[in-house]
Amino acid sequence: MCAIGLDSNCYTYLIDTMQSLQEPTDPLAEQRIALFRVFLYRSEGLFLTPTVRREFEAIPSPGRATHHANWTTLFPETQPIDQTRINTRATELGQFHRDEGDCRIVAEAEDAGLRVMLTFDSGFIANLSSNTVVALLRPLDFWNSLDIPKGSAPATKPRFDNPQSQQTWWRWV
Repeated sequence: MCAIGLDSNCYTYLIDTMQSLQEPTDPLAEQRIALFRVFLYRSEGLFLTPTVRREFEAIPSPGRATHHANWTTLFPETQPIDQTRINTRATELGQFHRDEGDCRIVAEAEDAGLRVMLTFDSGFIANLSSNTVVALLRPLDFWNSLDIPKGSAPATKPRFDNPQSQQTWWRWV
């Protein structure tokens, strides 16, 4: 099993994509579709770190923060094993990347044994990839690395009564 984490932006984009019935058409459409496919076509779950949770809880709009919290039953949160090691590692990573939250997410991912962290953040990838054992990847790059044959059935399908089950844009055909 390859444990995969989501950064805050990927978490937001994934739940927005899951909620919408419209095929994404924005500049990140390919990434959004790949992210939804990762969720559906892999049998293993996707995880959030405690910092990702804190970041979505800090969203200024209470309704938007609650919306994020409502989806967490599908995305378990990793539990810190060694808080001292996480703090030390986050500080070490700070010499390569200015965003303290990103550094903490990577430190938590390392501590939890996540193998991959999905992100849209180019700076996050560029500054931290060579400084961690966690692969920092864009969703489309990770999706392509799975090498799932076209026509494969998803590991998880939206239930028949879920409007997403009638959509075709997310299917890998």
